[in-house]
Amino acid sequence: MTNDDSRLDQLFQTYRASCPDPEPQPDFMPTLWQKIEARRSFGFAFELWARTVVTASAALCVLLLFLNFVSPSQSHALAPTYVDALMADHTAENTYYTEAIRSAPPSEQSPEQTPAPPH
Repeated sequence: MTNDDSRLDQLFQTYRASCPDPEPQPDFMPTLWQKIEARRSFGFAFELWARTVVTASAALCVLLLFLNFVSPSQSHALAPTYVDALMADHTAENTYYTEAIRSAPPSEQSPEQTPAPPH
């Protein structure tokens, strides 16, 4: 174990010798900010915008999913459906159509049920 430790210490000393610490200079921060600003391009701004939109979309999906599960089930039972609205529709066209379907052929009608001819 001590042999491994001494080899690791020797590796660190060799690394420090090959990469000396930079001396602080007065233009260190401005140079650093210039490098940071140079990396911020249109792609970087687009990536930041895209991440924001994806995060907001995911939050909206979670909110809608939560509201879907929490919504009261009684409102669904009381609200009429499209089929209920169609069944409740009693327009004149619908009435004439159903009367035509339900009427019996003229041979099976009795004389008192036969409608009078129009004058």
